[in-house]
Amino acid sequence: MTQVMFECRSVGFPCEWALRAPSSDEVLRRMSEHVRCAHWLPELVPPLRAQVEAAVHPA
Repeated sequence: MTQVMFECRSVGFPCEWALRAPSSDEVLRRMSEHVRCAHWLPELVPPLRAQVEAAVHPA
């Protein structure tokens, strides 16, 4: 199974959090949790969601 990779800093946060996941959907789910816990954002708002989707790449 091909995995995907995402780095939080790729969307502008000064953050070293990175994720390898089986799908883009899993990245979005886990990033939603991460922005609430680490960046105090209540949700993954649509503009940020679009940035995350664009920044996901093959692992």
